[in-house]
Parts: sequence; C-alpha cells; structure tokens
Amino acid sequence: MSKLNKTFLSLLEELLNESDNDFDTVLKQYKDSRNNVKQLIANLFMNHGDDGVLDYNTVYMTTIIDNFNESVNTELNKISAIELLTTTAILQTTYQKSYYKSAFVLEQAIGVNVNFNHVNDFILNEFINQNWSGRHFSERIWLNQNALRESLSNNLERGIREGHKLDKIAKVFDEEFNSKAYQSQRLVRTETARIISEARDQVYEENGIEQVQWLATLETGTCSDCADLDGQIFDRNDPMRPKVPLHPNCKCDTVPVIEGGTNIRKDNETKEYIPYATYEEWEKANSI
Repeated sequence: MSKLNKTFLSLLEELLNESDNDFDTVLKQYKDSRNNVKQLIANLFMNHGDDGVLDYNTVYMTTIIDNFNESVNTELNKISAIELLTTTAILQTTYQKSYYKSAFVLEQAIGVNVNFNHVNDFILNEFINQNWSGRHFSERIWLNQNALRESLSNNLERGIREGHKLDKIAKVFDEEFNSKAYQSQRLVRTETARIISEARDQVYEENGIEQVQWLATLETGTCSDCADLDGQIFDRNDPMRPKVPLHPNCKCDTVPVIEGGTNIRKDNETKEYIPYATYEEWEKANSI
C-alpha cells in the first residue's frame, strides 16, 4: 500500500474516532434517560404494586399509565433533541476537516498547489442535507425514538398483563434502550463516513482527479462485498461506481489515482510550490 493510501486511511480513522468521541454526549443521555425511566418503573411498582406485581385494571383504567408515558416522552424528547444537535454539529465539523485535510494530503503527495474553496454554510448544508439513503438523518432519529417509545409502551403493557415483576420489566427496558443507543451510534457513524467521502469527492472534482481506487479497511468483520472491491479502480464520474459507505458502519475509503490521471497545475500566480511541514501551517497559510 502506498504512503498516500495509508495517509488517507489514517485520516479516515481519525475523523471516525473524533465522531465517536463527540457522540459520547448522546450516549450519555441515553444512559441517563434509561436510568430515569427505570426509576419511574420502580416508583410505579412501589406506589401501585401488590406483592411485587401491578394489577392491570388498576393502572390502565386510571391516569397512572398516562402520567407514566408522559414522563417517558419527556426523557425520549431529551434524547432526540441532543442527538439532532450533536449529529448536525459532527457532520458540519467532519465535512470541513475532511475537505481541508484531504486537500492538504493531496497537495503534499503530488508536490503542487491544489485548488480548493473555503467551506461556507451553503456548501455545508448542501452536503449534510442530502437524502442519500432515502431519508434525511433527522427523520431517522425521530423514527428511532418513535420506535423506542412504542416498544417501551408495548413491553410495559404486556409485562403488567402477564404479571411480570419489576426486575423482569426493567431488564427489558435496559435491552430496548441499549439497542436504540447502538442504532443511534451506527447512524451517526454511517453519516460521518458518507460526509467524509462527499468532502473528498469534492476535492477530487476540483482538482481534476479522474479515477479513484477503493480501499477496504481489512480487519475482522470486513464484509465480503467490501473485501471484493478492495484495490479496484473506478472512473470518478461513473454513475455505477460504488459509493462509501457501502453499508452501515462501513469504514472503506476511496483514494485518488494520480499517476497520469490528473490535470492539476502549479499555482498560476507564483509558478512554484511551497511545501508545508504540518497541516496547521498549511491551514494558516490558506486562511482556513
């Protein structure tokens, strides 16, 4: 594997890890809300239970469950709000970093100044709001929360009807929250991979890169489809070329094929290339 390919893969890993770290705020809210809801269940059993179980008619023929569900909705709305804000911020930051750092890596690799634009809010919104998978990520967030809300309600009703004790119902709620937290993280990881790829494609387009090579992150669990694509070269403008991410949690990458496949030119003003030792110096020199 070339140094250029290794650098692009390292940058991909760096940006995905940063996304995971920033998303910890959402996962903490999932945990806090899960604990709060479990406390609500405990209070429900303590205040209205008899011999460790709840009487179905007692709780469902009154406003007890309605009050409980209202409190649960408050917790789930907390999750949705912070998840939407955090995901949007992650994608905005990731696009900018992927765009500028990819331009830097390309410039260092080929030894000439590359073309790039300063990322503005219009560019960010254009790429972040693409419905690339049929639904905007914000819609998926709300759908996930509605599914969690419905699942909690159904499991609580079934548990009470079947005479389940507190610990059994609480365990089911644990599983539901943990499952939705995983799905939430998978969503942001997939969206992050997509936005990294979109930013890189923009750099490639602006600098005449005509072909890209698929690089699979080969590790335990790499899917066979991604592994089969590893090393294959595609025309960048080919509408049939596979796009990253190929599937949820995909960590593959596409890197530029630059040997004879680019029309990049030196800076027309200075007619020379000035190498920069670090990304920070390059960033400062370009007023980013």
